[in-house]
Amino acid sequence: MVQRKQLEVMERKGILRRHPLIFGLLALMVAAAFAVPLVAYVVIPAFTRSTLVEALPRPNPSAGSSAPASQVLRQGDLKQLNAADFGHGKVEVVQAGDTRYLRFDNVEIAAAPDMFAYLSDGTDGRPGNFTDLGRVKATSGSFNYTLPSGLDLSRVRSVVVWCRTFHVTVTYALLS
Repeated sequence: MVQRKQLEVMERKGILRRHPLIFGLLALMVAAAFAVPLVAYVVIPAFTRSTLVEALPRPNPSAGSSAPASQVLRQGDLKQLNAADFGHGKVEVVQAGDTRYLRFDNVEIAAAPDMFAYLSDGTDGRPGNFTDLGRVKATSGSFNYTLPSGLDLSRVRSVVVWCRTFHVTVTYALLS
């Protein structure tokens, strides 16, 4: 039994010595089988940039009156955390009539896969207790999220852009 295993090992070594090209191609195919899905899922979306420009929300005018302007309730500036995780621009909580919005205004956000916008009770850039507003609509431009009607803004201290794939903060803004 031991001799048979030794012969099998020797045969394998001989094949590898006699046919290094075949072994190299086999190793390359195995590496590609893992690399292609990884690149398709993580790397390509990480470099996908998008721009969206939405208008500032305005209240609906009542009959016979002019619409009052939207009112900024809270605001903050997006922060750069490091070379890969950054954001520039302003975020605002805007009241337009009976509806409140979170507005990303003239922003530039680092591209990452699976990014979400959270309203958080934390001040350290981590989600903490948060309200999920959904996927980040774009990596640059100006865009709005309608806030839930029952949301208690007194508990909201920051806006966090979170990458679910890597469990990291891409950028955040403290609201004041």
